[in-house]
Amino acid sequence: MERGVKNQQDGSRQACPDLPETANQRLVGIISAGLGGGILLLGLSLFIPFFEPIAWAIVLALFFYPFYNWLERFLRRGRVIASVLMCVLIVAFIVLPVFTLLGSLTSEVFRVYGQVQESIQHGDFSVVPDKEKYPLLNKAVVGAMNAMKTHEEGIKGSIADISKKTGEFFIRQGTVVFANIANIIFKAALMVVTLYYLFRDGERMLQRFTELLPLSTREIDNFARITSEVLYATLYGNLMTAFIQAGLGILILWSLDFSAPLLWGIVMGLSAFIPIVGTALVWVPATLYLFMAGYYLKGAILLAFSIIVISQVDYFLRPILISGKTQLHSLFLFFSILGGIKVLGIIGLVLGPLIVALCVAVLELYKIHFLGRMPETGI
Repeated sequence: MERGVKNQQDGSRQACPDLPETANQRLVGIISAGLGGGILLLGLSLFIPFFEPIAWAIVLALFFYPFYNWLERFLRRGRVIASVLMCVLIVAFIVLPVFTLLGSLTSEVFRVYGQVQESIQHGDFSVVPDKEKYPLLNKAVVGAMNAMKTHEEGIKGSIADISKKTGEFFIRQGTVVFANIANIIFKAALMVVTLYYLFRDGERMLQRFTELLPLSTREIDNFARITSEVLYATLYGNLMTAFIQAGLGILILWSLDFSAPLLWGIVMGLSAFIPIVGTALVWVPATLYLFMAGYYLKGAILLAFSIIVISQVDYFLRPILISGKTQLHSLFLFFSILGGIKVLGIIGLVLGPLIVALCVAVLELYKIHFLGRMPETGI
């Protein structure tokens, strides 16, 4: 009987031998996943304080990696020399001019703000132009004010309030910049160091990252291709076009002796992202102002330059800068830039379109592999 009971117990153990072991494995798996996730989050938290310099380094590396490859082949002296030279060139021709431009823009805003406030305080500022000097402009402004059922004092108050808030904003930002000048220099140094290693070891880093993705080699290649196409379309095409149009706008407005040409040129570059309207948001009112004020030659020059040069950048230069076929729609680009700036700050100007480009790449992979549809041109 004892032998029978023993055999029965052995049989019950053999019937469900994996139950305790499976439960243990699940528990071990959960603990391991939690421990591994916690360690990864802890490691990621070490890099979060340096997100901004790392992000700028990645953006600059993406922009200039093709030129880096050409420089490496041209020098034939290895990655180290080419990486050092690229960092020197970027600091000399990109970083320093950008800081100079931001300083000039801040000074320009302060100057305009001071002029407006001084004119309002002394009573020299008038919304309605002089009827004898600018009859057409006077008639147009008075008609617009009557149509909006407003008066000059109300417009003066609004302009004064806007200029005051704008000036206060730039004063606060300038105070923050000067108070954190050492921190800015430190972040700039971190960006340059990161940029050097991205140029030198970027390909190996990217390869190590792709090895961790749960995708086949073909899927990874498709993802890289789609991302590259959208990246070129958004960053190289649209952003570089806007920068060029802003530069042209600053040049022509400065040549025609406009007040605050730097400020309005940058506004022209930002308006290049607005669908349909584009840079005409700036140069059309400026041209109308010149004609109504009696500066017919300057108005004709600005109109001709804007139509023949600035507007044609979209049609001739943009296709050259864009090397891919998958182009992000202007509306998506516009909101990705606004959202990027709101969420991430000034770095969002570039990271916003880049994040949307990655989203487009993920959606394209989903459409190809899960829906079985071929990718289409544009989104």
